[in-house]
Amino acid sequence: MKKKSLSVKRKNLKNSIFSPQIRNKRIKKIYERFEFLINQKEFKGYLVAVSGGADSLALAYFSKCYQIKNKNKNFHYVHVDHKLRDTSSNEAQTLKKILKKFKIECKIITWKKKTNTKKTQSESRDYRFKVFKDFCKTKKINTLLLGHHFDDFQENFFIRLLRGSGLKGLVSFYNYRNLQRNNIYIVRPLLDFSKEDLLYVTKNTFNFHIDDPSNRSLEYLRSRVRFMINNLKKNGLDEKKFKMTFENLISSNNSIEFFVQKNISENSYISPSKNNKRALLTSKFFGSTDEIILRSFTKILQDISGRYFPARGKGVSRIINQIKQKSLTKTTLGGCVIEKLENSVVISKENTK
Repeated sequence: MKKKSLSVKRKNLKNSIFSPQIRNKRIKKIYERFEFLINQKEFKGYLVAVSGGADSLALAYFSKCYQIKNKNKNFHYVHVDHKLRDTSSNEAQTLKKILKKFKIECKIITWKKKTNTKKTQSESRDYRFKVFKDFCKTKKINTLLLGHHFDDFQENFFIRLLRGSGLKGLVSFYNYRNLQRNNIYIVRPLLDFSKEDLLYVTKNTFNFHIDDPSNRSLEYLRSRVRFMINNLKKNGLDEKKFKMTFENLISSNNSIEFFVQKNISENSYISPSKNNKRALLTSKFFGSTDEIILRSFTKILQDISGRYFPARGKGVSRIINQIKQKSLTKTTLGGCVIEKLENSVVISKENTK
C-alpha cells in the first residue's frame, strides 16, 4: 500500500507544470532537503510568505511541488505590499499574474498606514509578521514558511556582531530554523542554501523575480554588511570554517540555555490562563549569573507579551539592575507591565487598547 501511494505521489509531480525543473539535479537536491525538513513535524496547513524576491519565489516553487506531491490543498501564498516604493503595487500585481500561470493563487495584502509618518523597514517587518499571524489564525493553520537562506544567516551574524550582541544574539537566527511562537511554527527550510542557489531555482522555474533596489543601497546597514562579506569572500572567507566556528558557538549557547530553563522552572510561576497570562518571579530568580538572568527575564517577557521579537537587551538589563537595586516600582517594556511586589516581581501583558 505504501509503495503504491509513493508511486502515485511521484506520478502527480511528474505530470505537473514543474516536471522538467524538478528533474534538474541541483534543484532536486534542494527540494529533497526542503521536503525532509517539512516532514519533521505534522503541520496543520501552511502560509508561504512570498515577497517576490528570488528566495521567496524558490520557496513558493518548492511549496507547490510539495503540495502537488502530497495532494495537500491547505497551502496559502501571501504577499504583503508595504507601499515603501512607488512601484510596489504594480510589482505585486505582476507577481500575482506570474504565479497564477503556475497555478499558485497568491493573496495580496496592502499596508494602509493610518498616519502620514514615514514607514521604516522595522515597522514594515513588524506589520508583516502581524499579517501572517492574523492570517494563520483566520485560516486555522499553524505553519509559516519563510525563504531565508544561508546568506541571510551570515549577514545577520555580522550585523549582530557589529551591534555588540552576546552569544545568543549571534546564533539566534540559525537556531530559528524551526521555531514555535504564538502557536505558530515558523519554518525556514532553505537556510542550508545560498542566495545563488535560490536565484538558480527561480531563473529555471519562473524566470522572474522582483529586484528591490534597497538591497543594494549602502544607506542600510544590511547592504553595507553584504558588501563587506563579499569583500571578505574575495579575501578568503571560508564557508566551511565559518560553519564550524558557528557550530561551536551553538554548543556553548545550548549549555547556557540549559541553566536558563532551570532558572525559569525553579524560580518563576507562569499562569496557564490565556486571557490573563501573568508571571511571578521569586527573589531567587535574580540570584544567578547576569547572562542567565538576562535570558530568563527576556524569555518570560516574550512569552507573556506574545510578541515575535524579544525586547531589546539594553532595556531588559536596565530593568534587571533596577530590580536588584530595589529602585523599581512599576514600569513597562516589550509589551509587558513589570511590577515589584515585596520580594517578588509580577509581569503581565500590557493593555494597549
